[in-house]
Amino acid sequence: MNLRHLRYFVAIVDHGSMLKASEALFVAQSALSQHMRNLEAELGVPLLLRTGRGVVPTEAGQSLLGRARNILEQVAEAQRALREQSNTPQGNVGLGLPPTISAMLVVPLIIRMQEALPKVALRVVEGMSGYVLDWLQAGNVELGLLYGIQRAPGIVATALYNEALWLISPPDSHPESTVPFAALEGYPLVLPGRQHGLRDSIDRLAREHRLSMNVRVEIDALSQMKSLVQHGIGHTILPWHAVSAEVARGELRATPIVEPSIDRTIYMAQASDRPLSPAASATIQIITDCLHTLTSAPDGPALQ
Repeated sequence: MNLRHLRYFVAIVDHGSMLKASEALFVAQSALSQHMRNLEAELGVPLLLRTGRGVVPTEAGQSLLGRARNILEQVAEAQRALREQSNTPQGNVGLGLPPTISAMLVVPLIIRMQEALPKVALRVVEGMSGYVLDWLQAGNVELGLLYGIQRAPGIVATALYNEALWLISPPDSHPESTVPFAALEGYPLVLPGRQHGLRDSIDRLAREHRLSMNVRVEIDALSQMKSLVQHGIGHTILPWHAVSAEVARGELRATPIVEPSIDRTIYMAQASDRPLSPAASATIQIITDCLHTLTSAPDGPALQ
């Protein structure tokens, strides 16, 4: 006995006629009759009684009818629920990202998620790009935003956008309107450790230009890095969005780096061997929209 047998049986009883049921179901009457004979043979009892006024259920058929309707309704309800879930994603999504991305993205992302995906619970975890990559490979998060991703087993990544890096200075400093990259050799710097994607980008470009950076402090915490710069310990190198609030309040100064400029690419990464849930797929679209909105505005203050 299968769902098709039950649907055919209920349709025959509801229409009171094998012919009318076959027309409603778009099934040949002979095929419909054969299905009913097979069902009756499997159950060992007659289910339908043919009379001069049509087809009616036997006592056994009447007993099956209620159960068949209940089963078919449960199946229909399950199908409706699954379609609704597909149209309205729901569930939990883990997102790992570096602090510099988190500083500009997390608040607008959560606000947008609350409006567009109210049934999706977003869990945000901050960490350096290397840690985010480890979390992805271990299955601790479904999605990761990474800088300068290297090829990694089981990970696929898509470039989302490039962002420029700026020299970030104490508020009482008076740098020029721009600073050549070669001039950074003369600045005491507060930078993250060598395993950090930001540091790797800076060191790689310095090696290409045969420069030696004066790294006074290594620290892997964004807020403390900015605080040290505010207190005059040194300068740092960050994307504009990571310091825009402090610059607006006069707590930090930001100067474009030129000749060459420094930029880096942010990637959306996910495990290649685990299919994304509808909730995760919808979250990717929201993240992409947020980044487009955030980066469509002018990148930083007007040059002075």
